[in-house]
Amino acid sequence: MDDKTRTIIALLLIFGVFIVFQYLGPRPQPPQQKPTETVKPKELPASPETAVAAVATRAAPQPQLEIREVELSSDGLEVRLSNSGAAVISCRLKNYAGPNGQPVQLIPEQGRALTLGVNINGRDYDLGEYPFRIVEEGPQGVLFRAEVEGVTIDKAFRPLDNGLGLLLAVSLRRRDPAFSVPRYRLSWGCGLNATEKDTKLDLREFGAVAMLGRDLVTDKLNKLSKPDLAEIEGQIAFSGVRTKYFLAAMVPPPGRAVSVKQGLAGEHRATSTLSFSVPGEVSDSVKVYLGPIEHNRLARVHPGLDRVADTGWRWLQWISRGILSLLVAIHQVLPNWGAVIIVFSALMKLLFFPLTYTGMKSMKKMQQIQPKLKKIQEQYKNDPGRMNQETMALYKKYGVNPFSGCLPLLIQMPIFFALYQVLVNTIELRQAPFVLWLSDLSVKDPYYVLPILMGAAMFIQQKLTTIDPKQRMMVYMMPIFMVFIFLNLPAGLNLYWLTNNVLSIGEQYLIHVRTQPLDE
Repeated sequence: MDDKTRTIIALLLIFGVFIVFQYLGPRPQPPQQKPTETVKPKELPASPETAVAAVATRAAPQPQLEIREVELSSDGLEVRLSNSGAAVISCRLKNYAGPNGQPVQLIPEQGRALTLGVNINGRDYDLGEYPFRIVEEGPQGVLFRAEVEGVTIDKAFRPLDNGLGLLLAVSLRRRDPAFSVPRYRLSWGCGLNATEKDTKLDLREFGAVAMLGRDLVTDKLNKLSKPDLAEIEGQIAFSGVRTKYFLAAMVPPPGRAVSVKQGLAGEHRATSTLSFSVPGEVSDSVKVYLGPIEHNRLARVHPGLDRVADTGWRWLQWISRGILSLLVAIHQVLPNWGAVIIVFSALMKLLFFPLTYTGMKSMKKMQQIQPKLKKIQEQYKNDPGRMNQETMALYKKYGVNPFSGCLPLLIQMPIFFALYQVLVNTIELRQAPFVLWLSDLSVKDPYYVLPILMGAAMFIQQKLTTIDPKQRMMVYMMPIFMVFIFLNLPAGLNLYWLTNNVLSIGEQYLIHVRTQPLDE
């Protein structure tokens, strides 16, 4: 059972208790894997990234070249490239802060990304640390070139035009047409850095992603640790690796990638390798997205890439994305995300007020007719048919619907689930502050103030509505139970539910004032 399933069960339990009350009225750890051992040829350097190619069997003779680094920058992105392997060795997102307050660094220390492997005359060569010559260099791009066994290999990098990332042009030219070069591989073999203060929460979402045809496949670390993962052939729209909030994705030209191989290098480094066919001379332009998992940015790179942005079950996503759009729109007026959630909660109360008011008014009448119901039950206890007939007549006389109290809760359940997905998974709410100690509403309240206040508000709410002495115990137990459930849920969700409870107290007072005693 995964974390999402556990969470959904917990939330269903919450609403189940609510509904029962109307009628009567651990945190998982990230997977621990042993580092995957990959057999490497003796002549290859002993680094985890060069092992990720998985099928490389030898290193090509290397020329003696000075190892140099080149920097490319665009709005929000700063990338460093090394001519050793013509690889990305640093990628900083200037507009997103990491745990140390510095810009997010996606590439792990000594990591190497976007490395090549090539098959020449039946032999596989790993070029992850092969020295490339720098042929062209400038602020708008750099061209690396290498000669390997009679094949000229070019890798040209420039900033991506329509989003954060790079455009990588790979070309292969054979000196002798008789040379066999059936495939080459492009690999993100170094994984990604953890970027959040709570590393355990971050690691839960680490994994490799790929779109196979129209199907998005996400493999988490526990699956990637299995040694028997097969290379998958077919129409590969994109592949890459992700953390909780960030993504590195390779988007090949349509129809060019023929297979994908996902894997694990080390304990937490998800890897992804695309294979390309080489029918003759080849020139491929691969879009490489390097940035946050944010719908609009992802969609600009590839129409299916935004599906990586997880907003819950597919049937729920239209609600989740609608909620996110509304929160973002409110945030354009109110810069404080806590205030945004309070306003959103008030809007939801206003939207559902007619339904809630009708339901709570019916419940109030239900409480008032309890003595009459007990009288009917005593009078017709030996005649169930007559008892049911008289009960329904009583409901009709006073306009009572015994199910109306549950209806508002049932209708709001999808919104509650969708809001949970938005607060936990979307980059927009990452590090969203409120007041004082609440610097990130997407994680739990570190001092548990909000869940305690939420429980206190619930106690007052239940105190106002409970009349039957048999339900008095629930007045005390229900808030305690809810506080326990909400302790480790996002602070933003606690703030939403606290606001909802406070507004519910106002609703109940209004209903208490407006509800007249029943006529005898």
